[in-house]
Amino acid sequence: MGTDQIHGHEVIGMVCSHPEGISRENLAGAVSRRFGPNALFRTCSAENMSLGALLSFLAARDKVELRGDLVLPGGAKACNH
Repeated sequence: MGTDQIHGHEVIGMVCSHPEGISRENLAGAVSRRFGPNALFRTCSAENMSLGALLSFLAARDKVELRGDLVLPGGAKACNH
């Protein structure tokens, strides 16, 4: 697993700091400022994901909710490690 990749928990945390939701554009800007424009992401079971791929992955697992242009916190808890 690539250790230079950002764990999805970091993005989940950013989303959770906006319980009312954050636009995909604003989230992408915040992610780019924090991790760089070419950041790749990983989770416990996947790696080498773009931000868009990560959001789809997390939404499928109820870690975030995608509602139109908004990204909201999901109902499932993140894994603990």
